[in-house]
Amino acid sequence: MQSITSARQACNGKPTGQAKRPGADGHAGTRTGGNSGRSLGTNAKYKNKAEKVDLQTGEITGCDPMETRVQRFILQSVARSLFDNAKSRLNKCLRLRSAHNDIQVWKSTEHKTTHYKGLQTCGSVWRCPVCSSKIAERRRLEIIQAMDAHKAVGGCVNLLTLTCPHQVKDNLADLLKNQAKALNRFWNDRLVKAIMVEMGTIGQIRALETTHGRLSLQNNGWHPHYHILMFQGIGVDLARFDQAQMTDWQVRFYLQWVKACKGSGLGEPSFAHGLKLDDGTYAAKYISKWGLEDEMTKGHTKKALHGETPFDLLRAIQADPDDKQAAALFIEFAETFEGKRQLHWSKGLKKRYLVAEKTDEVLAAETDDKSRLLGMLTIEQWRDVLAVEGRGAVLQVASSGGWDAVSVYLESIKGSYQKPDVSKKETP
Repeated sequence: MQSITSARQACNGKPTGQAKRPGADGHAGTRTGGNSGRSLGTNAKYKNKAEKVDLQTGEITGCDPMETRVQRFILQSVARSLFDNAKSRLNKCLRLRSAHNDIQVWKSTEHKTTHYKGLQTCGSVWRCPVCSSKIAERRRLEIIQAMDAHKAVGGCVNLLTLTCPHQVKDNLADLLKNQAKALNRFWNDRLVKAIMVEMGTIGQIRALETTHGRLSLQNNGWHPHYHILMFQGIGVDLARFDQAQMTDWQVRFYLQWVKACKGSGLGEPSFAHGLKLDDGTYAAKYISKWGLEDEMTKGHTKKALHGETPFDLLRAIQADPDDKQAAALFIEFAETFEGKRQLHWSKGLKKRYLVAEKTDEVLAAETDDKSRLLGMLTIEQWRDVLAVEGRGAVLQVASSGGWDAVSVYLESIKGSYQKPDVSKKETP
């Protein structure tokens, strides 16, 4: 796999090198019978047979939830191979111990799934498929809590989607910068504020996501957009929220969004794609399968129905390690979105509905309280697991066969990790 530097070189036709994998102690190690070149080893060969994709929503499901968990570990290995910094939090995530704790495997008594304790987590919602999944699930529950509380007092929730014009030549960072300007203009617009009052708006939750259209016939490049969950209906007659009224509001919103985009150097968004206003119950598929809370929290992790999500790019690299374009695009995405919030709650909304303030890092480190300890791994065993990219395999074996099965697996890979020979200097 190419690093952040070599990926860019690869796009320019320059040769790439091979990066060393760190062992459990953070030092580079080698795998017996290791692969040459940029092979992902077991990652590239792994096929998630249980993975299914809902063709309406893009939701990824599986007959066996542990299959999906294994896949996330594989995609995390793909992601970390794209970046040079061996000391990065992603590179340490669920690989190095936290504060010299024991490496433990626990099993949920409720879901029957297994997980680790005693390992560091990176808390990156953008780069890490493992942490991102955990964070998204906990953010989803926060949104459900707020939505249920709002509806309990007679309110309703509507979804506003805003998209700006974009082309294949556009730089993602520039798009986001100009789109943020357009959004600020939009919210400060006098007519937009009036519509919000008409709809009884008390607050909103905004989600930022993007896809890429490199596989489409008309490749328009990056497609960043906002999903805005609007908490409305308080103090107004909900009977007004019929289709005719929703259409009227959508047209009025659209005209102001056009002004905001053009004033921010983005061009004019089309009426068909620039803005969409939906009732919170607009489609049964989102009620029964993929709720509005999922749309808000899992946009960049699911499989895109049109184009590719950032994690689709990781899946493309897993399938074809020579997909240099996918590697370069994911690096651009990760660097551009680094430090940005996936969700933004309007002031006072969390407090109103008693939603606790927790960072992504805190959520990523949380574990299931309803679980029991299955066993612990020694440092030597953990280094063998890392050498064969077996983190997901340990959890899957533990879930289906218990700790006895894990012991058999650990014995089968014993000695896979070899410490680097520091007495020998590498030839240039």
